[in-house]
Amino acid sequence: MLFFQILIRIIFSFSILCIVLGQGNRFGQLDLLKENTDVKAGETIQAVQSFEEIFSLEKAIDPDKYILGPGDELGINILMGENFTLPIKITPTGDVFIPSVGIVNVSEMTLSQGIDAIKKYILDNAYPNAKISVALVNIRYFQIQIVGAVNKPGFLRASAVDRLDRIISRAKGFHQLAREFDITVKRKNGNSDQINHLNFIRHGTLSENPQFLEGDIIIVPFGNISDESVALRGAAKGTGYDIIEPGETLLEFLTRRIKLDTYSDLQSVTITRKGNKSKSFIRVLPKEFSNFKLISGDIIDILRERGIMVNGYVQQPGAYEFIPGYSIFDYISIAGGNTLEGDPERAVVYHPDGTIGKGRDTLLNRGDVIVVPRTFLNTFVGRLSILQMTAYIFSIYMSYIAATAYK
Repeated sequence: MLFFQILIRIIFSFSILCIVLGQGNRFGQLDLLKENTDVKAGETIQAVQSFEEIFSLEKAIDPDKYILGPGDELGINILMGENFTLPIKITPTGDVFIPSVGIVNVSEMTLSQGIDAIKKYILDNAYPNAKISVALVNIRYFQIQIVGAVNKPGFLRASAVDRLDRIISRAKGFHQLAREFDITVKRKNGNSDQINHLNFIRHGTLSENPQFLEGDIIIVPFGNISDESVALRGAAKGTGYDIIEPGETLLEFLTRRIKLDTYSDLQSVTITRKGNKSKSFIRVLPKEFSNFKLISGDIIDILRERGIMVNGYVQQPGAYEFIPGYSIFDYISIAGGNTLEGDPERAVVYHPDGTIGKGRDTLLNRGDVIVVPRTFLNTFVGRLSILQMTAYIFSIYMSYIAATAYK
């Protein structure tokens, strides 16, 4: 019986110890004036083991511009003979709960204003002689709404330092028909901002790649496919319709829109443009890209780099990549070699300008067509064997004998 009483007391004591230790590690439960502490002067008490950084920054945060909100984590250091450090998160209501001190509301204050408010509250209500330091140690995350011409509209996770390009990336990018130059940001305070995100893409203008707060709404409108679109075709990735900005040049469009294929030929960009009665075909050279303005309805064709075509009596006729310095025989080899009927020594090269080259030393250029003809013997006798040829000649001879004998 005595054994069970001792065992119950041990279990009860252990439970009380666990509760006390658990309370000491719970958020907001650290008692600054806990009695019987063994903390020495100058020693730092922390409610957690470390301030873990969970964000990345493009530059240092400006305390006069950064707006505090629920989820931001502050480090509060109170020095008054003993050194206490508290990492405290701003509550969902925008309050800072300081154990043994009280509550300060910092919602929608700048970081500088929030720091001043916290210091003043502690000095006025708890420790008038303390030296107080406050710092922002972690940045909050929240949900932001994006609607319209993106591939994944809805609510997305964002931080207080995320910019529009990151939000768009989390929304799986712009829809092909998005008016990227006419984005509206409705702010929580009722104001609206018009954003031309293309200026950030082209020139890095940060004002066209803004940051956001809780309650902001991003609206990306769809363009009118009949009045604002062009079509991209050919040797480029992401072909299809796209909405253009008024006055946008071909160079501006290409640099923001296309991903070139391995064999894309920018020397051969053709614009098909509809007129009143007919279509016109405009070849635009690279030096003209920056001055050539696109209009709605244009069709942009990016041609594939011209290779070498090998036809005739070869094993694998077809188009092959142009490799400078390769000869006629090199391309015939790439095409699997000539067939039994083909004569590579008589190969003919047809150039794009209409001229014809013959012989193994003919210089090859992009767009050339190599034709391997039949051998002379094959031209006359085809695939007949010697026995078949002999039988054929003998048959003719016997017919001749029979005809002359009849006479």
